[in-house]
Amino acid sequence: MSLVAKVFVVLNLIISVAFLVFAMNVWTQGTKWQKMYEKEKVQNVEWLAKTQKVQLDLSREVVFQQQNVAMQKAENVTLRLDRNRIRDEQLNLQTKIAQIENEKSIKEAENQELSREKQRYFDEIIKLKSVVTKQQQAVIVERENAVKARNEKSEIENELNVTKQTLAALQRDKRTIEEDLALQTRRIEGLLDKGVPIYRILGEDPQATQAAVPDAQILAVRGDVGLVMISVGSQQGVKPGYQLTVSRGSEYVGKVQVDKVYPDMSRLASSPAR
Repeated sequence: MSLVAKVFVVLNLIISVAFLVFAMNVWTQGTKWQKMYEKEKVQNVEWLAKTQKVQLDLSREVVFQQQNVAMQKAENVTLRLDRNRIRDEQLNLQTKIAQIENEKSIKEAENQELSREKQRYFDEIIKLKSVVTKQQQAVIVERENAVKARNEKSEIENELNVTKQTLAALQRDKRTIEEDLALQTRRIEGLLDKGVPIYRILGEDPQATQAAVPDAQILAVRGDVGLVMISVGSQQGVKPGYQLTVSRGSEYVGKVQVDKVYPDMSRLASSPAR
């Protein structure tokens, strides 16, 4: 065997031994690291459990503290409301006390005024006693006068009854006269409607007793029957038989005579009155 082969074999042996040592070290380190990992894992699990428990306890504490804070806030609100209510009640009490004091002052002033009024009444009573005595004397005189007045009243009532009876008789006579006058008026109006010259028969001149009539306008003209309607009537004082002058502007047309009268218009004969 040559030297090179021997060196190669030795070298190969050295390399194999080195590799074996390295492999043993690697296998040993892996086992060591695995044990350390398992140990750390156990420690971490315990630590994680403790941490979660602490977090849970902290969460519960936070919720409890939040509830306490909410309760404190509610109590603070209630206390502020109570304080405001008490302050309002205090102000109301102060106001009532002030009112009571004012009323007390007013009552004292009224009592003083009542005392003065009482004294004035006592003085007035003394004066009235003397007046009552005079009044009693006057009452006696009044009674005597009342007796006389009753007697006079009886006489007046008798005279009044007689007057009433006389008035009733006069009213009956008045009604009879009014009925007769209404009947005669209807008869005269009937004669006027028929065209009877009643004013000539009675010998009266309507023109002599004719009152002033307001200016009127012609409302309608019936030439076929010879009638004219004007815009004044009994409400303006127009009566049958009145004579009116007709003009057209400044031009004189003629005279007409009232034939029939209505409340707000009149019927005229178109021919001139004679």
